[in-house]
Amino acid sequence: MQTPKTKGSYVHFPASVKSYFLSVLAIIASAVPASFLAWLMVSSVGLEGVWRALVTVFFAMLFSVLFFAALVAIGRVTGFTKPKP
Repeated sequence: MQTPKTKGSYVHFPASVKSYFLSVLAIIASAVPASFLAWLMVSSVGLEGVWRALVTVFFAMLFSVLFFAALVAIGRVTGFTKPKP
């Protein structure tokens, strides 16, 4: 199944498995720094208790979506992932 066009790629995995695997990696890679950034930002404001948790979750989700979109764009620009037809 290896051709000159696919040499060095993940052709031994079905396309759906590769897609799911890369999606999980991208979600983790975007959630961890986003959560840390949100925690740092909310900690500097001085909120406490439930409000601190709610605001942290809100900003963590916002930053995570932005980081995920950036990772998808980087993957497509570098050719690591392909846009869906």
